[in-house]
Amino acid sequence: MELFPRRNMIIFRSFVIIFTQIPRMKRLLLPILIFLLPVVSLAQGQFWDRLGLDYVDDSTHDVIKCSYWQVFERGNLHRTMNTFYRISSINGKLYLDLKIIQGGDVFVVPRNGKFQLLLDDDNVVTLYNTEYKTTSKGDGARRWAGSGAEGIFLSFPITLGDAEMMVHNYVDRIRLYTGEGFVERRITDTHSELFRDELRLVYDSK
Repeated sequence: MELFPRRNMIIFRSFVIIFTQIPRMKRLLLPILIFLLPVVSLAQGQFWDRLGLDYVDDSTHDVIKCSYWQVFERGNLHRTMNTFYRISSINGKLYLDLKIIQGGDVFVVPRNGKFQLLLDDDNVVTLYNTEYKTTSKGDGARRWAGSGAEGIFLSFPITLGDAEMMVHNYVDRIRLYTGEGFVERRITDTHSELFRDELRLVYDSK
C-alpha cells in the first residue's frame, strides 16, 4: 500500500510550484491566513448559526434559549444611539432583549413603553416594556466597551403572531419610546437580515 498515492503527490507538487511563484511577502502572509481561516469560520458559526445559551435552570427548571448579542444599530457622530439585541425563549415564550446607549444620556422607558419595528412590507410590530426602567452605568453595554456610559436593559415579550410576521419580513426601522418622546433609526440591510436569522434560530428551537 502506497504511503503517498501518486495522485496526492501530483497535487502536492502543483501546490509547491504555485507557492514558489508567489512573491515573498505574500508567502509570509499565506500561513497566517491558513491559520486564521478555521478561527474565522468557528467565530462565524458561533455567532450566526447557533444559540448563545441553551440550558435548563437547575432551580426553576425553566428551559432557556438565547441568541448571542448582536448589533441592531450602531451610533456615529451624528446618530449617537447604540442598540444591541438578542432573542430569548423561556419555556417557549419569546422575548426581544435590548441594550441601548443614547449618547451616554440618562433617559427613562416607562412601564408599557413601546418599542416598534417597522417592517419592509409596511406592517408595524409594537412591543411593550414590562416594567419601568431608568438608565444606569453599564446597562447598555454589550461587553467592556460602553461599560462606563449610561445605558438601559429592556425586555419585550413577543407574541407568536408578531414573531411570524418578523420571520417572513425584514425590519426597516426601529422606534423607541422614552419618557420624552421617541427615537427612530433606520436599520441596515445586513443588520436586518441578521435579525431575521437570529429570530428564526430561536423561534425554530423553542
